[in-house]
Amino acid sequence: MFGLFKKKIKDAVDKLSGKIEEETKPVNESEAVEDVFQEENEEEHTPKDVELGRESSCDELRSEEGKRDRGVETLKEEEKREEVKKEGFLSKFTKPIMSKTLSPEFLDDVLWDLELVLLENNVAQDVSQKIVDDIKEKLADQSVRKSQAEKIIKDVMKSTILEILDQKKVDIDSAIDSARSEGRALLILFLGFNGSGKTTTMAKTGKYLLDKGHTCVFAAADSFRAAAIEQLEFHGNKLSIKVIKQKYGTDPAAIIFDAVKHANSRGINVVLADTAGRVHTDRNLVEELKKIVRVNKPDLKFLVIESIAGNDVVEQAKVFDEVGLDGVVLTKVDVDDKGGSALSLCYTLRKPICFICTGQEYSDFEEFDARKMVDGIF
Repeated sequence: MFGLFKKKIKDAVDKLSGKIEEETKPVNESEAVEDVFQEENEEEHTPKDVELGRESSCDELRSEEGKRDRGVETLKEEEKREEVKKEGFLSKFTKPIMSKTLSPEFLDDVLWDLELVLLENNVAQDVSQKIVDDIKEKLADQSVRKSQAEKIIKDVMKSTILEILDQKKVDIDSAIDSARSEGRALLILFLGFNGSGKTTTMAKTGKYLLDKGHTCVFAAADSFRAAAIEQLEFHGNKLSIKVIKQKYGTDPAAIIFDAVKHANSRGINVVLADTAGRVHTDRNLVEELKKIVRVNKPDLKFLVIESIAGNDVVEQAKVFDEVGLDGVVLTKVDVDDKGGSALSLCYTLRKPICFICTGQEYSDFEEFDARKMVDGIF
């Protein structure tokens, strides 16, 4: 999972930190050291106030005698001056090596490689730009070595990605308890266009809820796609979950209404409703979904979307969010080498990824953990 993304991120960070090391390394480092030593030698051998061979005056002799008398008193002061002199030498020695800083222009150039890697791995442009800007803010006008740069880049990327992914979670158990306290079933609507794995995801959610001790019923509200009802019945039979259905062409809002009524009359905890998904650009579909929401007032609306859908996930999310999404379920995560879809969705919707599907079995379904994903990438 996300194997290619991990490798490309690692390669990009290594390349970037290497370029930063080259940029901060002084061009004439050896010459700078040689100049410092030469300067010190000149300072040590240059005569100060007395010319060589000149006879000392009485005043000078008396001065020298006074110095000898005060020799013990001035020793500590001379030692202090020597220490200051050494510190000055150290400063002159290290300054040429460490003083070169990273300009914003240089960072713009080298960070392009990282931004390109993010874009190639289905990270939306707005998201990749935020990551790059955050790194630039930390490194601009700094002087760092490769190991420092690598740590800063990774830490900033981790922090930024976690900030994007770590949206407020949907607590289904609490939502079920709240609905039960009102004497009704919780209604969860599954949205997404055909082929995203919506019906199978709904079945996996049913198994997940059964394992937690909840009771469920399916609403076959995709009354347009051929064999959609039969597919849901197949899953219902395997999971022993009843399917509420009507004939093809029936109003989907009415089918869901009947399913909710059935659940409430029998004390069933949750209604999981399938919906049509002809094409996400079909305005008639969007209006149909709005009608379903208006009539049945679902408690939760989950967008089911393929992790491998690439940059199209952003457009899909925007269209389906017209009915007000509460969260996302990512399918086919097990075959997604790039991993950018999760970032793009969370940044665009500002809604959480609730679950991920990692295989074909009912058990290949788990709650999304943002920290686990970030740790996996780095």
